[in-house]
Amino acid sequence: MAELPAIVLDTNLLVSAALLPESTSGQALTRAVLTHELAFSDATWDELHDVLHRPRFDRYFPRAGQRSAYLHALARAARWHDVISIVTDCRDRRDNKFLALALDARATVIVSGDNDLLCLHPWRGIAIMQPAELLMPGRP
Repeated sequence: MAELPAIVLDTNLLVSAALLPESTSGQALTRAVLTHELAFSDATWDELHDVLHRPRFDRYFPRAGQRSAYLHALARAARWHDVISIVTDCRDRRDNKFLALALDARATVIVSGDNDLLCLHPWRGIAIMQPAELLMPGRP
């Protein structure tokens, strides 16, 4: 069986998908899981975990274990990559971890709603697109 191409989804997309599964971000996550290998690094995973556990999101997870179940499902669908590249191309230095992951995972696409990443499209041959673009017919 052929290997699926790697994809990097930024934290905001993954949080939006957790909070509103039927949203464009939720649909993009579903599409990504079906058509790509979800790429994570320790840095991107830690950021997602920390953001999802902020108190302001408590109301979106009324049942005990809901956050953990979401993270566990993501982890099962993902592949971890050791990131050795150092990237400083993004004007928001906090987003460089997604670029470095994409580079070392040999991702074909980064999906984000963040203009600091989107303005780099294409970056080193890697497409950077919004969640709605991933849902368009014929997209990677």
